Amino acid sequence: MAQRLLSHMNIKGLSPNEDILNSLLGCCCELEMYADALNLLESMMKHGHLPKLDSFMSIVCGLYAEGNAVKAQAAFSYLLHRQYNYDEVAWKVLIDGLLKKGLVDGFSELFSLMEKKGCFIHPKTYTMLIEGLDGS
Repeated sequence: MAQRLLSHMNIKGLSPNEDILNSLLGCCCELEMYADALNLLESMMKHGHLPKLDSFMSIVCGLYAEGNAVKAQAAFSYLLHRQYNYDEVAWKVLIDGLLKKGLVDGFSELFSLMEKKGCFIHPKTYTMLIEGLDGS
């Protein structure tokens, strides 16, 4: 759906900006069309657009909820290679996303991935992650 809309815009000579792309990404997630959202995400990053953390959170949580851990981890890996602050990533995706939705396995997998990739977070954020995990 999103790709068709983007193709139609391109045919008409319209180039969507980052806000429009993020809105489309949000719509795909609201409609639980995570495969489309992931394709749009890849296209956005290929063209130098930076998706909002909320969009990443929705995609990662949705993919985990669907049982697609491999794609969720791939999306999260994309996120770690972008210009985001690791503390913000930890808060938004791991705590506000996965833990609040009860996706503890996903939380553990992605937290381990952050550690393996050397993503350093503030000690207070680390403490909150551990407390969040203990409280879930």
